Amino acid sequence: MGLIPSAALAQAALDEVIVTGTRVANRTATESLSPIDVFGAADLEKQGFTDTNDILRTLVPSFNVGRNAISDGSTFVRPPTLRGLPPDQTLVLVNGKRRHRSALVQLGGGALAAGAQAPDLAQIPAIAIKQVEVLRDGASAQYGSDAIAGVMNFQLKDAADGGSATVQYGSTYEGDGDSIQAAANVGLPLGPNGFFNVSGEYSKSDPTNRGVQDPRAPASLTKLAMNWGDPDAEAGRLFVNSGIDLDDSKSIYLFGNYGASKSNGSFYYRPPSADHAVNGPTLPVAGDPDGFRFTEWFPDGFTPRFYGDVKDASLTGGFKHELAMGLTYNLSASFGRSQIDYELKNTVNPSLGPDSPRSFHVGRLVQEETGLNADFAYPIEVGLASPLNFAFGTEWRQELYEISPGDTASYTVGPYATFTDVVTGLPSAMPIGSNGYPGFRPEDSGEFTRDNYAVYVDTETDVFEGFTLGVAARYEDFETFGDTFNWKVSGRYELTDNLAIRSSVNTGFRTPTPGQSQTSSIQTYFPAGSSSPVARGTYPAASVVARYFGAKALKAEESFNVAGGLVATLPAGITATLDYYNIKVEDRIALSGDFTPTAADRTALAALGVPGAETLGAVNYFTNAFDTRTQGVDLVLRTDFDVADGTLDLTLAGNYNRTKVIKRDESVIGDDRKADLEKQLPRWRGNLTATYTLGPVSVLGRGSYYGKWTDTANYAKTFGSEIIFDLEASYTFAEMYTLTLGAQNLFDTYPDKVNKATDGTYSVGQVYPDTSPFGYNGGMYYVKLGVSF
Repeated sequence: MGLIPSAALAQAALDEVIVTGTRVANRTATESLSPIDVFGAADLEKQGFTDTNDILRTLVPSFNVGRNAISDGSTFVRPPTLRGLPPDQTLVLVNGKRRHRSALVQLGGGALAAGAQAPDLAQIPAIAIKQVEVLRDGASAQYGSDAIAGVMNFQLKDAADGGSATVQYGSTYEGDGDSIQAAANVGLPLGPNGFFNVSGEYSKSDPTNRGVQDPRAPASLTKLAMNWGDPDAEAGRLFVNSGIDLDDSKSIYLFGNYGASKSNGSFYYRPPSADHAVNGPTLPVAGDPDGFRFTEWFPDGFTPRFYGDVKDASLTGGFKHELAMGLTYNLSASFGRSQIDYELKNTVNPSLGPDSPRSFHVGRLVQEETGLNADFAYPIEVGLASPLNFAFGTEWRQELYEISPGDTASYTVGPYATFTDVVTGLPSAMPIGSNGYPGFRPEDSGEFTRDNYAVYVDTETDVFEGFTLGVAARYEDFETFGDTFNWKVSGRYELTDNLAIRSSVNTGFRTPTPGQSQTSSIQTYFPAGSSSPVARGTYPAASVVARYFGAKALKAEESFNVAGGLVATLPAGITATLDYYNIKVEDRIALSGDFTPTAADRTALAALGVPGAETLGAVNYFTNAFDTRTQGVDLVLRTDFDVADGTLDLTLAGNYNRTKVIKRDESVIGDDRKADLEKQLPRWRGNLTATYTLGPVSVLGRGSYYGKWTDTANYAKTFGSEIIFDLEASYTFAEMYTLTLGAQNLFDTYPDKVNKATDGTYSVGQVYPDTSPFGYNGGMYYVKLGVSF
């Protein structure tokens, strides 16, 4: 039988009622004034990935997230980006309410993420999600700070009966990274007019490794010196969503979550060579004429292991009432908390010499957010084609960022911070603090809070049949950064029954978080082409070190966003959207480029009381020292056809995105930093997804294209484009059970390898770049059993 056009399924997806980017009831995705992607539970389920970050990457081409092998806290809390902008320029909502940020301020995770603080999307299990709405437009005037790149709204399942459960096992083609996930959702009645919907997820995954032996390792070391791959991880997460209709016009709601995860990954290997900063020097020890070297403890060198214990919780409740006059009000309160505890094992505080412990509690980070909201909406007849929906409201929020110190031994300045080497007789210095990640010091610790309040107005109406206009404005005042006023004008005009144009102009903003204003850390990294580790210190803009290198006080980012596009129904039942965006962001908040302290600088910093100044090889700090312009185009095509006795659904989605640094302080944002901001993400992304359903059988195939990308600071190399293929087949039996077999990265595609060192070896054993936009693990197969009831 030939192909028979039938756009019913594609149109149904676009006709989902949306609540993001509009405060008009019963607005659909095709009627939206701004581009918005809508994904239902079925879209999320047809994946081999278990992390919500990875699931969204396969669905939204302008959404990117990597997997950093050795990147401090970024190994545990992954930083995604939308439309080529940092993670914290996308506002995340759950059931329309602002989601709290993670306690992690990103210090790694790629050029765009460095310095960002955003919510942890992995804390939202896919099985809890009824629908995801991704608004690809600036919306600060409607929602407040952070909504520069767009808004992601996760709507939780709200059924009062039934449920589902899945168990999945997967492994890589290499035979490592074994993973298991068990998830369940159940809906229960809450009285005669309410629901209590609960979702739970447990996952465990073994580490992967795609590295080779570090060329600095001695022959006596028979195992790999360090691990280049995913961490060892285990997590349990719970989400609850509930509500009760008190009568036809009044309802109450309550939802929240609790999640706990533990991960650990490898840091860089410390070889037993005589010139290594830790293992090389010989320390003078009373009563021992030969002195002490750490190779007495670690004859083959050592590799610190970094442990992250993440806990995440939130609770939001509210009351909604529609008055007889048509006014609807929604009063709500919310609280969210993210906590990260760091441990470091198999390492030492070198400055303590033979008195050093070998494991440390590095410290604790906490982010808390409390919010109160009052939202009102009232349709007003003004003589136009539809009532003017007049929405207004107010919001109060308080953020608290807490840094708790680590063990005393994790940060203390020991007696061997400076000493005379027993063998060479020369002055020497040992690194201070737990090697790999020094502990948080008491003087850098404390609780840091910020309050803000906002008022907004958001209007939308059909001026005449086929022409919709929206105008929004928001005033927001921050305790530490002053006030801001933002606006948005958007419109949609139907040229014909099958073609509409839409456009928006808006301003946006994002204020520095308390975490960005207070975070300091020491990390170890390897500059591009080097096999020698460097201690890099990251400091707040107001710190002594940052001011020494010219830092200025942080201020808010400001954006100006222009967008326009088409919504069309084409022949053969194809629905299409094509949208252009142009986003200028001034005073971007991020990490500076690296400064290389001279001997004179280190002496001066030591005189200013900076611990470990003598061993600093690089310094960066939080800054507003550059502006960017990001331009791009999103294309989405959807259709479905009857094929034989089944249905073939097709979706093509593509994104072109280009960021240019249009203004910078070249002394703060150097050429390498500029290059990575502009080129570390592919400019071209796209995917074609085909799903064929025939009775109880369903087969999904997906091809994802990643354009070339360049990593200058880490690898000084441009990596080629790749196409990744996924394949999944499902069979439903006994009406309630579904067995699924699948493969992610079917043809075992890897990114280009990093450059070899001059001696023909891979520096520190790294073969593949961990900033690859599609990962470095190669192919993975999985089997999944699901049940619905």
